[in-house]
Amino acid sequence: MNKYNVLFSLYSLTALIIIIERLLPSPFLSPFNFIRLHELNQTVLFLTITVALSFFYLRILTQDFKTLSKKRDVFLSLCFVIGVYLYGAGEGWHEVASFTLNTYCDLNNLLGNLCNGLFINDYYAGNIIFFVGGLLVTVPLLILASYYPVKAFTAKEMAILIANSLVFAFTWFAYAAFDKVLIGLFFSTILMIISGYFFINIRGQHRQYPFITYSFIAYVVATTAAVMVRLL
Repeated sequence: MNKYNVLFSLYSLTALIIIIERLLPSPFLSPFNFIRLHELNQTVLFLTITVALSFFYLRILTQDFKTLSKKRDVFLSLCFVIGVYLYGAGEGWHEVASFTLNTYCDLNNLLGNLCNGLFINDYYAGNIIFFVGGLLVTVPLLILASYYPVKAFTAKEMAILIANSLVFAFTWFAYAAFDKVLIGLFFSTILMIISGYFFINIRGQHRQYPFITYSFIAYVVATTAAVMVRLL
């Protein structure tokens, strides 16, 4: 299988495992029920896997880091590293606040500074930091992908890419369509516009730019479906 499709497929597998994990009961951890296994999985296991996959995208797009001899690519890689930090910080901020909010507060009747503050930390502060980090990870990869075309994907390789892109779209759709706030939809829309810009520039050769094509399909599907759900 093409190395891009290997990474796309590994991400899809991770997404499916995350979905299954969310549907299973999650025990509290000792001592004092300080956190659930779910939050531990999200912040330590799944986040680490997704960051590792992003790192391998960076490796491929910089031709095994050979293009880092160019100042432009060094700057983009620096943005990527900063994005990874913010991505992890936002996820940790969100998950701990979400656990505490949902465990000790009534979501339908938030009272006092503690519960209202936890709501802001969960739905706004944590999510905003997380998605800003995601932008700083994704946009440099899109820029790098636009500089370095690859051998055109075959029809079979494109079919695998599209299938994986739809799985990726579902992960964004879940955020954008069903969160209490519109942060997920806002960032999904931004990424749809940014990836759309790159896709328009390479549309005639989209098979030579798999990362851009994969991203564009995912963000268009996720954002469009989320808007339809919100409106209906």
